[in-house]
Amino acid sequence: MEKENWINEILSSTDHIVKVLPSDGLYAKIQSQMNLQKPVETKWVWLAVASMVLLVSINIKVVFNELKSEKKNQEKALIALVTDSYNF
Repeated sequence: MEKENWINEILSSTDHIVKVLPSDGLYAKIQSQMNLQKPVETKWVWLAVASMVLLVSINIKVVFNELKSEKKNQEKALIALVTDSYNF
């Protein structure tokens, strides 16, 4: 019973909330701020480009290492197959 009263009290607490309306000029002020175009500093552009280049380089290096590893594993498997066939 106590739990139900507590739940009803919580739910009824929103009945007294008053809707607040923004001032008339607030929307226009926000729109004017959004329409201002601020130039991006070149240091941030270069930082983004450098980050992308670094990320692509790392990905390429990982892919090539994986290909080398796979090739070595294939060579080892072939050598093992050949040596097993000669050892009767």
